[in-house]
Amino acid sequence: MNVKKVTALSLSTVIAGGLLAGCGTSDKPAAKETAKAIGTSTSKDTGSKEPVKLTFWFPGADKANDEYFNNAAKEFEKLHPNVTIETTVLPSAAEDIDTKLNSAKLSGTMPDIFSAYLAFMGSRGARGDFAQLDAYMDKWDQKADIMDSALNAGKYQNKTLGLGFFPAPEILTYRKDYFQEAGLDPNKPPANWDELASYAEKLTKRDANGNVTRAGFDIPLTSADVFVEPFLRQNGAKLIDEGQSVPVLNDPKAVEGLKYLVDLNNKKVSIPYNYQKKDEIPFVSGKSAMSFLQTSGISNLIKNNPDLKDKLGFAPVLQKETKVGFNGYRLFTIGSTSKHKDESFEFIKFMMSNDQVWKRYKDLKIPVVKKSLGKQFTDEDPAFNSVLLDYVNNGKGKPVVPWLALYNKYIIQSYEEAISKKKTPEQALKDAQDSLQNELKNMAK
Repeated sequence: MNVKKVTALSLSTVIAGGLLAGCGTSDKPAAKETAKAIGTSTSKDTGSKEPVKLTFWFPGADKANDEYFNNAAKEFEKLHPNVTIETTVLPSAAEDIDTKLNSAKLSGTMPDIFSAYLAFMGSRGARGDFAQLDAYMDKWDQKADIMDSALNAGKYQNKTLGLGFFPAPEILTYRKDYFQEAGLDPNKPPANWDELASYAEKLTKRDANGNVTRAGFDIPLTSADVFVEPFLRQNGAKLIDEGQSVPVLNDPKAVEGLKYLVDLNNKKVSIPYNYQKKDEIPFVSGKSAMSFLQTSGISNLIKNNPDLKDKLGFAPVLQKETKVGFNGYRLFTIGSTSKHKDESFEFIKFMMSNDQVWKRYKDLKIPVVKKSLGKQFTDEDPAFNSVLLDYVNNGKGKPVVPWLALYNKYIIQSYEEAISKKKTPEQALKDAQDSLQNELKNMAK
């Protein structure tokens, strides 16, 4: 099977050769200690347990990613001699995975364990494809050690359907050298909205005609749902009441948040671009001083321009009424039709052991999601990892609802209408709310 490389989520080469230079050998405990931590035994089973075959599906990425998950399955088999795990490497694209899952559901071959993108939690969760994990989680002595964002990411209508293990934040990245040019302290990035707006104006360069030649802050023109959502949430907006599964796009807090971005854009501190076209981000070509970047984007930037390693700075999560950034997730789930849910959760426990969480960081540069590993993680690279951990702790991804595609459509539409001045922020969000509600009513008929 051909495996596409995941650039949006993979951290396999993040900050190569520099910011995460401490990544060497695994520092993993002995197998006996690992087994003790997850509540199993290293001794060979005498045959008292019936043989069990588990199927484990995960999205493909690069060679290191695929090898890690295949090898982890083999390690689990050694600890549980009666268990065999059949792994399947899926395509990386969500739509391709969805097609594969649809076929598996029709044929009754859904996997026991599935590494799911966050978007699947609402769409697949609403269809009952994932087993509820609450009863297992409540009996697990490691639950309290899991970071809240990883626990909350897998909840659908207050039921735990998945456990987050692969955070994918977008980090406010800035050029220290541009800060110095503008008379700003390169070690003091913006911490709130007022500072972001002030810095953006000071950092912007224009030609004699007033055209922006170097942006102070990247404000996208199109496809900006992931960009705008954190700002609205920072102002206290819900966007969606996930408990009631209803949209609240026209919340006054959301209107105020969108107005902030529109007003800042009207000050001409940015160069228009499409947020989905990562290679066209002005910051990447040196034409901007501040931008939100995926971790893979930061890695590629340094790989292609090694001299930037010491010129990049990373700002903690911005705060207004509340502190929240964007942080997507992949999650471990168990198929609702699995005949081996107990063994499947044992595998998830193994994958969430400190040994495996740390190994994923060492091998794949995936941020840790265990509280007990937080200090060890930040000590590896204080400047970057402390900020990365801030986004993991205070991040939220896409809403977990079955109609996520419709929501995305209207949050993008309202942003583009407001940022292009076709509508006021208030009117754009009101129209989006009305249209989304109407579509949902029609779906319910």
